[in-house]
Amino acid sequence: MPNPSDTERPRERKVKVRADAPSLTALHRTAFGILGATTRDNRRRIVELAEDKHLSLDTETCTKARSDLTNPRNRLAAEMAWLPGLSPKRANAYCVLLNQDIDYFMNSAGEEGPLVRANLIAAALELFDPEMGADDWANWILELALEADKIDPADVFRTINEDRAVAGFPEIQSLNAVEEEVSSRRRYYKDTIKDAMDRLPTAKMIHLIKDVVEAATASGTEPAPMLIDELIDSFEAGVRPFLDREADNVRKLVKTTHDSAARGERVVKPLLDKLEQVVRNWDKVAKPLHINMNVRGIEHEQSKALAYEIRNLGIDLYNKHRMLEQAQRVTNLLQEVFSELPEVADRLEEDAKAIDNIFEEREQAKHQTEQWAKEITYEAQIGLVFKDTLRISPNGIEWKGVRCSLESITGVGWGATRNSVNGIPTGTDYFISFCDSRNVTRIQTSREQVFSSFTDKLWKAAGVRLLTEMLEGLRAGKRYQFGDAILDDLGMELTKRHTFRANEKVRANWSQLQVWSADGSCYVGVKNDKGAYLALPYQAANNAHVLEAAIRMIFKNGSDRLSSILKGS
Repeated sequence: MPNPSDTERPRERKVKVRADAPSLTALHRTAFGILGATTRDNRRRIVELAEDKHLSLDTETCTKARSDLTNPRNRLAAEMAWLPGLSPKRANAYCVLLNQDIDYFMNSAGEEGPLVRANLIAAALELFDPEMGADDWANWILELALEADKIDPADVFRTINEDRAVAGFPEIQSLNAVEEEVSSRRRYYKDTIKDAMDRLPTAKMIHLIKDVVEAATASGTEPAPMLIDELIDSFEAGVRPFLDREADNVRKLVKTTHDSAARGERVVKPLLDKLEQVVRNWDKVAKPLHINMNVRGIEHEQSKALAYEIRNLGIDLYNKHRMLEQAQRVTNLLQEVFSELPEVADRLEEDAKAIDNIFEEREQAKHQTEQWAKEITYEAQIGLVFKDTLRISPNGIEWKGVRCSLESITGVGWGATRNSVNGIPTGTDYFISFCDSRNVTRIQTSREQVFSSFTDKLWKAAGVRLLTEMLEGLRAGKRYQFGDAILDDLGMELTKRHTFRANEKVRANWSQLQVWSADGSCYVGVKNDKGAYLALPYQAANNAHVLEAAIRMIFKNGSDRLSSILKGS
C-alpha cells in the first residue's frame, strides 16, 4: 500500500468514524467481499471459496455470491461494484484498512482509477460520523462526484476484460453493457450520498448541501459534476414541501403588508421584519438550488415567481404610499436573497438597440479587420466524455472536423428548450444551427455560456451580413420566402387559415403587421386578424432571428420600406 504522505490529498484532517458504524460496508457486501474472492480467481477457486464460507455464512448467501461471480451475465455488476484492475493483495488490503484505519484508507485510495476510487469513497461514506466537520463531509462528497465524472466506460471495459482473461471467464463483448452499469453505479453513488446525509441534523445537512454546491460550481461560475446536479434535483424534490409552506407564508405576509400599507410605515415596518425573516429562512434551503440551476442555465421557477411577488410589494409601497425607505429595503432583500437568479432580459430588445450601430460597425470593420477577427473568434469543447471542438473565426466555422466558410452561410438559427421530468426541471438544452447551400449543421449543448458566446459571435460573423444582404436585395426589388409567407420591401403576403374552407393569401403592409415571440417561434401576423400569421421556429436555420431583427427595426423607425434601415436609403 502507498504511504499516505506520498499522496496529494489533504492529510491534516481526520476522518471520524461513527460509533454505530456497520462492520460490513457496501464493499464487503459485494459477492467478491462475501467470498473473499478476487477478480482474477477462476471458476474452480470461486466454488472452493463458496464451500469454505458455508461454515460461517448461510447457504443462500454463499450460493448467490457464487452464482453472481460464475455466471458471466451477473458477474459484470459484481465486478463494477468491486475493485477491478487491482491485484488481489491490494484489494484485500483496502478491505482491511476500511475497518481498521480509515484515515490511511482514504489517503491511500488517492492514486487509484476513477471507478475504484469512487467505490472506495462510497463505501467509506457509510462509516462517517455525523459529528465530523462539514468541510470534511463536503470534500469527500465532492471527491466522489469528481471521480464519478471521470469514469470512462471504455477504460472499465478494457480493465475488466483483462481481469477476465486471467480468471478464464468470457470477455465482455459489448461496451453498451459497461455503459449501463456505469449509469447504475452513478445512481448508487447518489443514493449513498443521500443516505449518508440523512444521518445528519437537518441544519447541518442544508449547510453541507450549500457548501458542496458552492465548491462544485466554484461559487456559481462553473458547471458542477453530473452527480452533484442529480443530487440537487433529489434535494429539491425532498425540500419542496418545506418551500411550499414557506412560500405560502411569504404570500400571506405580502398580502397583509399590501392591505396594511395605508396605515403607514409604523405598521409596515414590523411586517417587513417578519417577511425578511421568512424569506431568509427560505433562502437557507433554496440557495443551493439557485446556485446549481444558475450554472445549468435554468431557473428555479418557484423562487422566480416568489421574487416577482415580493418585488411587486416594493413597487406598491413606493408608487402608492411613497415609502421610499421600505421599498428600498425590499429591493435590497431581493438583491441579496435572489442574486443567483439570472436577470430576465429581452435579448431581442438588446439586439434591436445594437442594430442601430451594426451598419456603421460593418463599414468600420472593412478598415479594422484585425479587431473584427478578434471579436468573432471563439472556441469551446462540447461533450461530457468524448469532446468535440466548436470553433468560429474569419476562416469559418469548424465542427466535428468539417469547416464551413462564413461567406457560404445562408441561414442561422438558435434557441433553447427547458426539460423536466414529472414537473422537476432537469436542465436546458441549447441549440445552434447554420446552413449553406448543401448542408444544415445542428449543434446541441447544455452549457449556457457556450451558447451565449457562440451565438453572439455567429450573429456578428454571419447574421449581420445576412441581414444586410436581405435588405439590399429588398431595395433592389427582390422577394424572399419565409415558411409559407413572401417578404418584399413594402410588407408580407401571409396565409390566412380557415377551419371549414380553404386557406387564403392575405397581403399586408408594415403598418398592418405585428411581431411577437411564443412557444420557441417568431410570429408575424396581421393586426386584428388572428388567422393570418407566420410562425418561424427559432432553432431552425431559417433566419428567423434575421427577419425579426429587421421587422423590429422598421417598427422602431416607423418607415414604410424595410430597406430604409440601410444607411443611405
